[in-house]
Amino acid sequence: MSIKHVLITGAAAGIGLATAEFLHTQGYRVGMADLSLSALEKATKGWNKERIHLLELDVTNFSQAQQVLNDFCGQTESGLSVLINNAGILEIGAFENVSHAQHARTINVNVMGVINLCQAALPYLKKHPRSTVVNLCSASSDYGIPELASYSASKHAVKALTEALEIEWQQYDIRVCDVIPPFIATNMVTSQQASAKVLEHLGVDLNAEDVVKVIHKQITSPKPHRTVGTIYGLLHRLSNISPFFINRLVMKYLSR
Repeated sequence: MSIKHVLITGAAAGIGLATAEFLHTQGYRVGMADLSLSALEKATKGWNKERIHLLELDVTNFSQAQQVLNDFCGQTESGLSVLINNAGILEIGAFENVSHAQHARTINVNVMGVINLCQAALPYLKKHPRSTVVNLCSASSDYGIPELASYSASKHAVKALTEALEIEWQQYDIRVCDVIPPFIATNMVTSQQASAKVLEHLGVDLNAEDVVKVIHKQITSPKPHRTVGTIYGLLHRLSNISPFFINRLVMKYLSR
Protein backbone atom coordinates (compact mmCIF):
# COMPACT_ATOMS: atom_id res chain seq x y z
CA MET A 1 0.00 0.00 0.00
CA SER A 2 1.49 3.37 -1.00
CA ILE A 3 1.99 6.12 1.57
CA LYS A 4 -0.56 8.93 1.36
CA HIS A 5 0.71 12.48 0.98
CA VAL A 6 -0.88 15.46 2.74
CA LEU A 7 0.17 19.09 2.43
CA ILE A 8 -0.88 21.45 5.23
CA THR A 9 -0.46 25.23 5.07
CA GLY A 10 -0.04 27.33 8.20
CA ALA A 11 1.44 24.25 9.85
CA ALA A 12 3.80 25.86 12.37
CA ALA A 13 1.18 26.43 15.06
CA GLY A 14 -2.41 25.98 16.15
CA ILE A 15 -4.78 23.90 14.04
CA GLY A 16 -2.19 23.28 11.31
CA LEU A 17 0.40 21.91 13.72
CA ALA A 18 -2.12 19.75 15.57
CA THR A 19 -3.38 18.34 12.25
CA ALA A 20 0.15 17.59 11.05
CA GLU A 21 0.99 15.74 14.25
CA PHE A 22 -2.20 13.68 14.10
CA LEU A 23 -1.91 12.71 10.43
CA HIS A 24 1.74 11.79 10.88
CA THR A 25 0.65 9.26 13.52
CA GLN A 26 -1.88 7.94 10.96
CA GLY A 27 0.93 7.06 8.55
CA TYR A 28 0.77 10.02 6.16
CA ARG A 29 3.78 11.61 4.56
CA VAL A 30 3.20 15.14 5.82
CA GLY A 31 4.29 18.32 4.07
CA MET A 32 4.24 21.13 6.63
CA ALA A 33 4.26 24.53 4.93
CA ASP A 34 4.51 27.87 6.67
CA LEU A 35 5.81 31.39 6.16
CA SER A 36 8.66 30.71 8.61
CA LEU A 37 10.90 27.68 8.20
CA SER A 38 12.50 28.38 11.59
CA ALA A 39 9.04 28.30 13.23
CA LEU A 40 8.40 24.91 11.62
CA GLU A 41 11.75 23.60 12.86
CA LYS A 42 11.04 24.86 16.36
CA ALA A 43 7.52 23.42 16.38
CA THR A 44 8.73 19.95 15.32
CA LYS A 45 11.81 19.81 17.55
CA GLY A 46 12.03 16.33 19.01
CA TRP A 47 9.68 14.83 16.41
CA ASN A 48 10.60 11.75 14.48
CA LYS A 49 11.31 13.43 11.15
CA GLU A 50 10.45 10.34 9.14
CA ARG A 51 7.70 11.23 6.68
CA ILE A 52 7.76 14.94 7.65
CA HIS A 53 8.86 17.62 5.17
CA LEU A 54 9.22 21.23 6.26
CA LEU A 55 8.48 23.72 3.50
CA GLU A 56 8.83 27.51 3.53
CA LEU A 57 5.80 29.05 1.81
CA ASP A 58 4.09 32.39 1.46
CA VAL A 59 0.63 31.31 0.30
CA THR A 60 0.11 34.65 -1.47
CA ASN A 61 2.98 33.81 -3.85
CA PHE A 62 1.63 31.54 -6.60
CA SER A 63 5.07 30.74 -8.07
CA GLN A 64 6.31 29.71 -4.64
CA ALA A 65 3.22 27.54 -4.16
CA GLN A 66 3.95 25.79 -7.45
CA GLN A 67 7.56 25.20 -6.41
CA VAL A 68 6.56 23.80 -3.01
CA LEU A 69 4.08 21.38 -4.61
CA ASN A 70 6.72 20.28 -7.09
CA ASP A 71 9.30 19.79 -4.32
CA PHE A 72 6.85 17.77 -2.22
CA CYS A 73 4.99 15.78 -4.87
CA GLY A 74 6.84 16.18 -8.14
CA GLN A 75 9.01 13.10 -7.77
CA THR A 76 6.19 10.73 -6.79
CA GLU A 77 3.81 8.80 -9.00
CA SER A 78 1.01 8.74 -6.42
CA GLY A 79 0.30 12.47 -6.46
CA LEU A 80 -1.23 14.37 -3.55
CA SER A 81 -3.81 12.61 -1.37
CA VAL A 82 -4.95 15.59 0.71
CA LEU A 83 -4.50 19.35 0.60
CA ILE A 84 -5.44 21.22 3.78
CA ASN A 85 -5.72 24.97 3.27
CA ASN A 86 -5.31 26.08 6.85
CA ALA A 87 -3.17 29.22 6.56
CA GLY A 88 -5.10 32.33 7.53
CA ILE A 89 -4.86 35.59 9.43
CA LEU A 90 -7.25 37.57 11.60
CA GLU A 91 -7.33 41.21 12.69
CA ILE A 92 -10.12 42.07 15.11
CA GLY A 93 -11.24 45.67 15.30
CA ALA A 94 -13.73 48.23 14.05
CA PHE A 95 -13.52 48.50 10.27
CA GLU A 96 -12.13 52.05 10.36
CA ASN A 97 -9.50 51.12 12.94
CA VAL A 98 -7.97 48.39 10.76
CA SER A 99 -5.51 49.73 8.21
CA HIS A 100 -6.16 49.42 4.50
CA ALA A 101 -2.98 47.37 4.21
CA GLN A 102 -4.25 44.90 6.82
CA HIS A 103 -7.65 44.56 5.13
CA ALA A 104 -5.84 43.82 1.85
CA ARG A 105 -3.50 41.34 3.51
CA THR A 106 -6.43 39.50 5.10
CA ILE A 107 -8.10 39.03 1.71
CA ASN A 108 -4.80 38.13 0.04
CA VAL A 109 -3.83 35.45 2.57
CA ASN A 110 -7.26 34.04 3.35
CA VAL A 111 -8.72 34.05 -0.18
CA MET A 112 -5.90 34.22 -2.71
CA GLY A 113 -3.85 31.86 -0.55
CA VAL A 114 -6.53 29.18 -0.92
CA ILE A 115 -6.93 29.86 -4.65
CA ASN A 116 -3.15 29.70 -5.19
CA LEU A 117 -2.77 26.37 -3.41
CA CYS A 118 -5.79 24.84 -5.14
CA GLN A 119 -4.44 25.81 -8.56
CA ALA A 120 -0.89 24.73 -7.78
CA ALA A 121 -2.03 21.41 -6.29
CA LEU A 122 -4.53 20.45 -8.99
CA PRO A 123 -2.11 18.48 -11.23
CA TYR A 124 -1.00 16.40 -8.23
CA LEU A 125 -4.52 15.93 -6.85
CA LYS A 126 -5.61 14.60 -10.25
CA LYS A 127 -2.96 11.87 -10.03
CA HIS A 128 -4.36 10.43 -6.79
CA PRO A 129 -7.70 8.56 -6.88
CA ARG A 130 -10.32 10.22 -4.66
CA SER A 131 -8.03 12.95 -3.41
CA THR A 132 -9.42 15.55 -1.02
CA VAL A 133 -9.15 19.30 -0.48
CA VAL A 134 -10.10 20.57 2.99
CA ASN A 135 -10.46 24.33 3.35
CA LEU A 136 -10.53 25.89 6.81
CA CYS A 137 -13.54 28.17 6.88
CA SER A 138 -15.17 29.92 9.86
CA ALA A 139 -18.46 30.52 11.62
CA SER A 140 -18.04 34.11 10.41
CA SER A 141 -19.04 32.83 6.96
CA ASP A 142 -22.64 32.36 8.16
CA TYR A 143 -23.28 36.09 8.50
CA GLY A 144 -21.04 39.16 8.28
CA ILE A 145 -19.64 39.79 11.75
CA PRO A 146 -19.07 43.36 12.97
CA GLU A 147 -15.46 44.01 14.05
CA LEU A 148 -14.37 41.11 11.85
CA ALA A 149 -15.54 42.62 8.56
CA SER A 150 -12.73 41.71 6.15
CA TYR A 151 -12.04 38.38 7.88
CA SER A 152 -15.72 37.49 7.64
CA ALA A 153 -15.76 38.53 3.98
CA SER A 154 -12.74 36.32 3.31
CA LYS A 155 -14.39 33.29 4.86
CA HIS A 156 -17.59 33.86 2.87
CA ALA A 157 -15.35 33.70 -0.21
CA VAL A 158 -13.69 30.47 0.98
CA LYS A 159 -17.09 28.86 1.50
CA ALA A 160 -18.23 29.92 -2.00
CA LEU A 161 -15.00 28.61 -3.55
CA THR A 162 -15.46 25.31 -1.73
CA GLU A 163 -19.02 24.94 -3.03
CA ALA A 164 -18.00 25.75 -6.60
CA LEU A 165 -15.02 23.39 -6.71
CA GLU A 166 -16.90 20.62 -4.90
CA ILE A 167 -19.09 20.37 -8.00
CA GLU A 168 -16.54 21.37 -10.64
CA TRP A 169 -13.82 18.93 -9.57
CA GLN A 170 -16.05 15.87 -9.32
CA GLN A 171 -15.03 15.18 -12.90
CA TYR A 172 -11.47 14.62 -11.63
CA ASP A 173 -12.57 12.45 -8.67
CA ILE A 174 -11.40 15.20 -6.27
CA ARG A 175 -13.54 15.81 -3.19
CA VAL A 176 -13.60 19.45 -2.01
CA CYS A 177 -14.98 20.37 1.40
CA ASP A 178 -14.52 22.74 4.29
CA VAL A 179 -14.45 22.73 8.06
CA ILE A 180 -16.36 25.51 9.82
CA PRO A 181 -15.27 26.18 13.40
CA PRO A 182 -16.40 28.96 15.71
CA PHE A 183 -13.72 30.80 17.71
CA ILE A 184 -10.93 28.38 18.65
CA ALA A 185 -8.42 28.78 21.49
CA THR A 186 -5.32 29.23 19.33
CA ASN A 187 -2.74 32.01 19.19
CA MET A 188 -4.58 33.62 16.25
CA VAL A 189 -7.43 34.50 18.62
CA THR A 190 -5.66 34.83 21.98
CA SER A 191 -2.95 37.17 20.63
CA GLN A 192 -5.43 39.78 19.36
CA GLN A 193 -4.94 43.35 20.60
CA ALA A 194 -8.68 44.04 20.41
CA SER A 195 -11.78 41.98 21.05
CA ALA A 196 -15.13 41.70 19.29
CA LYS A 197 -18.45 41.82 21.09
CA VAL A 198 -19.56 38.62 19.34
CA LEU A 199 -16.49 36.83 20.68
CA GLU A 200 -17.17 38.11 24.20
CA HIS A 201 -20.77 36.90 24.07
CA LEU A 202 -20.05 33.47 22.58
CA GLY A 203 -16.73 32.75 24.30
CA VAL A 204 -13.92 30.44 23.23
CA ASP A 205 -14.65 26.90 24.37
CA LEU A 206 -12.99 24.72 21.72
CA ASN A 207 -9.34 23.92 20.96
CA ALA A 208 -7.28 22.82 17.98
CA GLU A 209 -7.80 19.13 18.72
CA ASP A 210 -11.57 19.58 18.36
CA VAL A 211 -11.00 20.91 14.85
CA VAL A 212 -8.58 18.10 13.97
CA LYS A 213 -11.28 15.52 14.67
CA VAL A 214 -13.57 17.18 12.13
CA ILE A 215 -10.77 17.57 9.58
CA HIS A 216 -10.17 13.82 9.87
CA LYS A 217 -13.89 13.18 9.28
CA GLN A 218 -13.74 15.31 6.15
CA ILE A 219 -10.74 13.36 4.85
CA THR A 220 -12.36 9.97 5.43
CA SER A 221 -15.98 10.85 4.61
CA PRO A 222 -16.22 14.35 3.12
CA LYS A 223 -19.31 16.46 2.73
CA PRO A 224 -19.28 20.06 1.49
CA HIS A 225 -19.51 21.68 4.94
CA ARG A 226 -18.85 20.31 8.42
CA THR A 227 -19.10 22.38 11.59
CA VAL A 228 -17.06 22.08 14.78
CA GLY A 229 -18.74 21.85 18.18
CA THR A 230 -22.26 20.83 19.16
CA ILE A 231 -23.57 24.28 20.09
CA TYR A 232 -22.24 26.03 17.00
CA GLY A 233 -23.42 23.13 14.83
CA LEU A 234 -26.97 23.76 16.07
CA LEU A 235 -26.68 27.52 15.52
CA HIS A 236 -25.34 26.93 12.02
CA ARG A 237 -28.29 24.72 11.10
CA LEU A 238 -30.74 27.24 12.51
CA SER A 239 -29.10 30.07 10.56
CA ASN A 240 -29.57 28.09 7.34
CA ILE A 241 -33.32 27.80 7.82
CA SER A 242 -34.05 31.12 9.54
CA PRO A 243 -35.25 34.11 7.54
CA PHE A 244 -32.60 36.74 6.81
CA PHE A 245 -34.11 39.31 9.19
CA ILE A 246 -33.94 36.83 12.09
CA ASN A 247 -30.26 36.15 11.45
CA ARG A 248 -29.65 39.89 11.26
CA LEU A 249 -31.43 40.47 14.58
CA VAL A 250 -29.37 37.72 16.23
CA MET A 251 -26.14 39.29 14.96
CA LYS A 252 -27.23 42.74 16.14
CA TYR A 253 -27.98 41.27 19.58
CA LEU A 254 -24.59 39.51 19.81
CA SER A 255 -22.81 42.71 18.66
CA ARG A 256 -24.47 45.06 21.10
